Amino acid sequence: MNTRLSTAAGLALAGILILGWVAVGPRAQRPADVKVVEVPTPPAPIALVHRLQRGETLGDVFEDHGLGPAATHAIAEAMGEFESPRRLRPGVAIHFVRRPGESPARIRVDLDADRILHLWSDGEAGPRWSARLDSVQVVRDTLLLAGLIRSNLFDAELSGDAETLGDAERFDVAYRLSQVFAWQIDFWRDLRRNDAYRLLIEREVRPDGSVRDARVLAADFRNDRRVLTGVRFEHAAAERAEYYDEAGEALRGQFLLAPLDIVRVTSGFNLRRFHPVLRRTRPHLGVDYGAARGTPVRATGAGRVSRAGWWGNYGNAVEIRHANNIRTRYAHLTNVARGVAAGTQVEQGQVIGYVGDTGLATAPHLHYEFLRNGAQVNPARLQLPRAEPVPAELRPSFAALREVVLARLRSLPMPVDPTQRARRTQD
Repeated sequence: MNTRLSTAAGLALAGILILGWVAVGPRAQRPADVKVVEVPTPPAPIALVHRLQRGETLGDVFEDHGLGPAATHAIAEAMGEFESPRRLRPGVAIHFVRRPGESPARIRVDLDADRILHLWSDGEAGPRWSARLDSVQVVRDTLLLAGLIRSNLFDAELSGDAETLGDAERFDVAYRLSQVFAWQIDFWRDLRRNDAYRLLIEREVRPDGSVRDARVLAADFRNDRRVLTGVRFEHAAAERAEYYDEAGEALRGQFLLAPLDIVRVTSGFNLRRFHPVLRRTRPHLGVDYGAARGTPVRATGAGRVSRAGWWGNYGNAVEIRHANNIRTRYAHLTNVARGVAAGTQVEQGQVIGYVGDTGLATAPHLHYEFLRNGAQVNPARLQLPRAEPVPAELRPSFAALREVVLARLRSLPMPVDPTQRARRTQD
């Protein structure tokens, strides 16, 4: 018994001695002997922004920021997968990230409001660069607006969600509304004081608050004694989204009422008009629209160009041949739009030229003619067929959509002139 205890005590003592030797032996380092090596903190990256100037090339910009010809070539190759370096416009922001004393290793190019190109060096593998294209993320929202017209569509008094609109967006809203009812309302001659409208708009908003796109989902327009309604409906049977009335009939006609957006008529169709240049009475077999030089002119209907270029007293002009032996002419253009030539197909609303004063004209304006069976007719008096209605098999889908959007639209009252409301109350 005592022998066993002595043996155990001996072993414990030996263990303590061994551990003590390990702790204080010649190879151990006491805390006081530890040397702390300070690793220098790398300098923070520097971010620089350069805006491309007119006449400046990417090679110039990269050279100014320390990138050699080999790196410039590699960056251009990587970039070319998404955008040609030659197509960058003045004002494009180019962001460089580099450390002091080093050339940039990362570059960001803001191609436009919706696309950002990221470029980065592949490091030790020589002058190799990679690229990635990102789209700016947008948020969708809807606005409910109403307008009371005092003098014209663009100066309407807005209510509803109007406080969220910038000045440019207010103009855009009026323009989009005019496109919905372009076949029912001549926005120069048909508008009356205290006409009103309401519309439901869906927008795509960028993080900076700017709007990428907007579309009218539904609208009511009170024009004099009639109220027009438009509902946007998109389906595979149509080449594009169309607007329909509540019964499912298309609002779009075969021809626009006018070839310019929101214009004024300076001279109508008149068989006995006094010509301001020739100083004598002669028929005016078309409609003259006053507009600033360079205003885009749109084809009123789809068709094939039969003539484009100089045409005597017409000056620069375009003639389009449509179905059912109809032709339209657009004269006194400052120039014809690029890609528009005899034999080319154009679509309704496509820009075919720009307002000018070429030929027999005293001031910038557009002379527009409508010919049926070779003879000029007054386009203001024509009753032309509409586009196709909602297909029968899609009527239930259209009805369901119509009920939803019109309920939302009509939750906002149609504006009424306060003086008229007071007069009705007294009566």
